[in-house]
Amino acid sequence: MSTIHLQVAPRVAPDNPRGARAAAYVFVALWHLVAGLFRASAPRPKSVEEEAQAVRAMASHYRKADPRFATDLMAAADRHERING
Repeated sequence: MSTIHLQVAPRVAPDNPRGARAAAYVFVALWHLVAGLFRASAPRPKSVEEEAQAVRAMASHYRKADPRFATDLMAAADRHERING
């Protein structure tokens, strides 16, 4: 009968270098600062008139291609102004 002996090295957890946590904290803080500079701000809410004008502009764009759809868009813009404005 034969036996096999395995030698397994113990697991050693790597030590963090000095200041690694502080450096990571500073890096993340700078990252959030720089990302915040390039982040777009929330758009201001449009007024009822601006929304209706945008729908009318879309309707004029579709007037030749699909007149029924353009008419529906114009009616929707009028209805939106009447209800919300």
